[in-house]
Amino acid sequence: MGDSGKAITRRDFLRGATYATLAAAIGLQIEEGKSAGPVKKTRVVLVRDSGAIDAEGGVNARVIERMLDQAMASLFDKKESSDAWKTIVDPKDVVGIKSNVWGPLPTPEEVEQVIKSRVMEVGVPERNIGIDDRGVLRNPIFLKATALINVRPFKTHHWSGVGGCIKNYIMFVPEPQQYHGNSCADLAAIWRLPLVRDKTRLNILLLLTPLFHGIGPHHFDMTYTWDYKG
Repeated sequence: MGDSGKAITRRDFLRGATYATLAAAIGLQIEEGKSAGPVKKTRVVLVRDSGAIDAEGGVNARVIERMLDQAMASLFDKKESSDAWKTIVDPKDVVGIKSNVWGPLPTPEEVEQVIKSRVMEVGVPERNIGIDDRGVLRNPIFLKATALINVRPFKTHHWSGVGGCIKNYIMFVPEPQQYHGNSCADLAAIWRLPLVRDKTRLNILLLLTPLFHGIGPHHFDMTYTWDYKG
């Protein structure tokens, strides 16, 4: 809920950051005294590597590590990825790594472990780091987390259209199915809940083998995956 008591929807979430950008792009002026909503610059980094996935579909842990280091250094404009991690995580933080365990296309363990390793290198004790998806509401690390890292594969989704970083927080509510209505339009409201609000330090959308077509809520066919390796 916002300060006015009105629930924020996924459309609201995107709309505020879009209006001013659109107005500038097409040469419109925003009337004095009116607001286009909060506008923040968001930097996005794309890293691809042909060696990320082998011929058998396995994930190359060393390549994934290199890709993540490259992405972090570029995203935060640092020479070393270790300095980038220090800008988002403090040794005193309790860090929840919000993964995704959907059977056919889960967050690879290799990705989870390199994130955990980098967080530990900052100085966060292993006991203060958790990796979870469907059990976040019962996981003591997530219940007291001060920092969240959001990581999941990109895929088509029967109700929301796409499964991305916004959708990945649906497990922070006790009845996720309540957010499936109206093409999951209310998903962004989850990001305003006390358990997650203002805690997300990093969003990682995996494009290693994205799923671009599905039939029904749980359909998966390797034919419709793309070895994008990003």
